[in-house]
Amino acid sequence: MKTQNRSYALSFLHRELTLVARTVSPQEVVLLDWLEQAEKGRFRGKVGTVTALTLHPEGALVAVAGDQDRVEVWNAATAQMLGSFEGKVSGLRFTPDGRLLLLGQPGRLVAWDWQVGQEAWKVEQKGFDNPALLDCHDSLILWTAMGAGSLLVLELENGTVRHRWDTRDEFMAIAFHPDGKRVAAAINTVRSPLLHQFVLLRVGDDLPTREFPIPFMSVSVAVSPGGGTVATGDARGVQLWDTASGAPEGRLAPRTETRVKDFGTVEVASSFLVSTLRFADGGKGLVSDGDAFCHWELVDKTTVFRFPA
Repeated sequence: MKTQNRSYALSFLHRELTLVARTVSPQEVVLLDWLEQAEKGRFRGKVGTVTALTLHPEGALVAVAGDQDRVEVWNAATAQMLGSFEGKVSGLRFTPDGRLLLLGQPGRLVAWDWQVGQEAWKVEQKGFDNPALLDCHDSLILWTAMGAGSLLVLELENGTVRHRWDTRDEFMAIAFHPDGKRVAAAINTVRSPLLHQFVLLRVGDDLPTREFPIPFMSVSVAVSPGGGTVATGDARGVQLWDTASGAPEGRLAPRTETRVKDFGTVEVASSFLVSTLRFADGGKGLVSDGDAFCHWELVDKTTVFRFPA
C-alpha cells in the first residue's frame, strides 16, 4: 500500500476466472478482466477507505470492508449495493459456493449469510487481532491473522476446527495448495526478524512436509498447478522457487534501479508489497499486484498486461 500522492492499491484475484477486483483510489474499486484487458465494472462504496475486498465465485460481485467499520456487497457491473454489515472487519472471503461471506474480525471469524443478512456461525481465537488471512478450498477454510503463531483449518459448514498448527513463528501469508490437501505459508521465524521461510504443511500432520529459507518478508504465496513451483511476493517483486529443492527459479520484479559509481547497480525496493498472487494460463503465467497489476508470461518473465499501463 502506498499513500504518497494518494496512490493506493488493494486487490483480490479470482481463483478461476481471469478477473481481479482492485482499488483505484482509497474508496473506488474497479473490476478488470486481465485476459480481455478490459474493465468490467466500477463502483464507489460507503465504507470509507477500503481495507479489504474479495470477489464472489460468479465474478460480478465484490465485497469491500472499510475503516468506517462497515462491509458492503456490490454488483460491480451495475454499481448496485446488495447488502451491508456493520462491524470492524479486517479480512474477507466468499466461500466457494458464494452463499457465505467470511468476516475476519479481531479475535473471531464470522460466517455471514449475506443474502439474508444473518450470521450462520462464528469461531473465536485469542491472538488473532491483526488483519485476517483467509483462504478456502471446497469444504475447508484456512484462517489466521498476520503475525499470529497459529493457523487453523475449519469446516466450512459449521466452523468446526479440523486441524491446527501452533508455532512460535509468525504467519505472514497462506494459501491452499491446488490439491486442497496441503497448505503453503510464508512465515517470519522467532530466531531473528531477518529470517523468513516457506513451509508446506499437510492437513492432519503437525510437521511441515517441505520448508526452505526465503530472503525477504513475504506477504503473498501461491503454488503452481502441478506443485513444482512456489511464488512469493514481497517489496522487491515476485520470487519463484523450485518446490523440491528450494532453489530460486528467477523473479518478476518491476523495480527501480539506480546506477551508483564504483558500486554497480543498486536495487530500490518499492513501497508497495506484492500482496496478491495467482498462477494463470495453466501454470505458464502468473498474475500479481503491487504498484501495478501485472499479467506475467513465465517463459521470458515479461508482462502481457499491466494496469495502470
